[in-house]
Amino acid sequence: MDKKENKITRRKFVNLGAKSYASLHLATILPSSILGSTSHRPTKTSTFHGVCYHDCPDSCSWKVEVQDGRVVSFGGDKANPFTAGKLCGKMETFPEDITYHPDRLLTPMKRIGKKGEGKFEAISWEQAILEVGDQLKETIARHGSESVLSHGYMGTQSLIQKSVMSSRFFARMEASVIAHTICGGAVIPANFEVNGTAMGVLPEDMVHSRYIILWGTNTKKSNVHQWPYVLKARKAGAKIIVVDPFVSATAKEADWHIQPLPGTDVALALGMMNVIITEGLVDQDYIDNYTSGYKDLKEHVKSYDPKSVSNICGLPEEDIIQLAKEYANGNPSLIRILVGIEHNYNGGDGTRAVAILPSLTGAWRKLGGGLMHMTFEMSGRALNWERLGYHDRMPTKPKRALSMVQIGQLLNNPDLNPAIKSIFIYNSNPMVTAPNANLTKKGLEREDLLTVVLEHFMTETAKYADYVFPATTQLEHWDIGDSWGQLYININQPAIAPLGEAKPNSEFFRLLAKKMGYTEECFKESDKDIVKSAFDSNHPYLEGIDFDYMQENGWARYKIPEPFLPHKEGNFGTASGKCEFISPSSRLPAYKDVAYSELEKSDFPLQLLTIKNTKGFHNSSHANVKHLRQKEGRLWLDIHPEDANARNIQNGDELMAFNQRGKVILEAKITKRIRPGVVCMPHGYWPSLVKGGQASNNLTDDRLTDIMLWGGGAAFQDCRVQVVKT
Repeated sequence: MDKKENKITRRKFVNLGAKSYASLHLATILPSSILGSTSHRPTKTSTFHGVCYHDCPDSCSWKVEVQDGRVVSFGGDKANPFTAGKLCGKMETFPEDITYHPDRLLTPMKRIGKKGEGKFEAISWEQAILEVGDQLKETIARHGSESVLSHGYMGTQSLIQKSVMSSRFFARMEASVIAHTICGGAVIPANFEVNGTAMGVLPEDMVHSRYIILWGTNTKKSNVHQWPYVLKARKAGAKIIVVDPFVSATAKEADWHIQPLPGTDVALALGMMNVIITEGLVDQDYIDNYTSGYKDLKEHVKSYDPKSVSNICGLPEEDIIQLAKEYANGNPSLIRILVGIEHNYNGGDGTRAVAILPSLTGAWRKLGGGLMHMTFEMSGRALNWERLGYHDRMPTKPKRALSMVQIGQLLNNPDLNPAIKSIFIYNSNPMVTAPNANLTKKGLEREDLLTVVLEHFMTETAKYADYVFPATTQLEHWDIGDSWGQLYININQPAIAPLGEAKPNSEFFRLLAKKMGYTEECFKESDKDIVKSAFDSNHPYLEGIDFDYMQENGWARYKIPEPFLPHKEGNFGTASGKCEFISPSSRLPAYKDVAYSELEKSDFPLQLLTIKNTKGFHNSSHANVKHLRQKEGRLWLDIHPEDANARNIQNGDELMAFNQRGKVILEAKITKRIRPGVVCMPHGYWPSLVKGGQASNNLTDDRLTDIMLWGGGAAFQDCRVQVVKT
């Protein structure tokens, strides 16, 4: 087959994006009942390449050794220079914790109790597909295809099981699809508005930076393979600044921690611009040649003087001035952002303001200078998306996309035309990950809603399903692991046969397509054939990298031209080719007060941050693994001493955090890691495993961010609560 010319639009890039550990030998950890008796093992082992499937910027390469169909060794691939043979703590025991977990679902299940009770009986694949297909046909006949909602997300970010076959299936049906805006829904389009791209400084090139601002990202914990590059830069003389309303693990390691009030990042960035312009620290030549809108920006930021910004952000004026001057004089300066900056009403404008800064100072001119954001466009350019994105060329397509952030509202809205009558949930656990969880629960309790879930475990969401189908794990299927945080592509080989009756997500949609009477050839392609064809591309990033190479090596780094200075002389991805401080389709970023109700203002005085602050959980994954849950301990609330004293709270007291949406029982941790008036709760605990049966997203609001492109991002952090002792 001739290699294909890759064709993918900038919008598709976004939709596709729309983000000290040693290698572990499980033979010393896993029980003999799982691994088999060592005395009877053959001496020959087979080795397989794989990649972590989690929604994470690191996308770690791994190796698996198998004897007699059982995993005997599992760990990071030491040959990959970026992930360097290291896996995070939650993944070191992945085979035991997920693939071989005694509670794993291994047969299709049909509900026999009330929704939410978790009462099911085993059913054959043949019968389950028959029943789901018949009910689905009836739903479409009565209410139309848009009454069916596809709710897949990033429970695996590996490309095949994430969406390749499911996207074809729902495109063929013309169903409704969920807009993937819950993470990245504001920060990605905001950066695209300014720079026309999410690409910038390459991860490894951080070592050349001499002034690094880690803005709203807990790099040491959530981007662990980037952290060594931070340390290398510091060793070479870089100063490390962290901007974060919480004293994270990364903030503790910083040379300077800037701690603004939550949601005020946009004001801080505009205040920095005020100082940089007033002090004459701009790169006027860069501005004149490679940007647009400077005159308007210069006038706009006059109202963001240090005193005004100090009042908004709760920061000393001198800190704002010092940060601006140091950043402008960095040689070179780098700002690193991911998604932490976006989860508030001002999240879009906060991102736009930060994205402007490197062009204002000309930081893009030097290696290691500029903005580091996401890298998903690399795979969008390199791989054969004519095959991976085949659904975009089908004659039938989904006609509407609905907000993932507001899934609870969608399921409870009888005026939605048509209303949602059937939902397919895969690679997602919205009862844990979506805000306003009690509203989502109410929607999933509807008896007139056909709910089908593909899962490894009986999750909080699966309990509300009519049918649950057992999905394979990353050790049991073919896949491709691209990354939104680094430059390596991985192949995932099935190391063992699927346990029980588990099947890949792709196979579920093939079987259901057949039942629905969809006869197109695209539903007959095997996963291996799709993986193989993905590397059938003539893009220079894949020079010398084909399926055979990936089979042998497991991973490859894209052939990126070096030095990579994408905006040294402009060349932005905007329509004008310039960094657009303001464009015909946008306005200048500005700080806006959050519109809280009178009830919220009077009865719920504390702002709640819900963050990924656990070591053992990832989004909604791993929270059911007992040894990881024991290490994390009881769900807790960080509360400042002033707020604790005002409520007579002592360290370790049992508390109730509550608002109009829910109430959570948890333990007090009195700390100065947050500011007075702010409390902080970790995200990822399963409500059913927490006293009281509710967790962080039972409190959060499903309000949207300021930027509404593609449905609007999630303003999780604009949540207000009250806290009392129980």
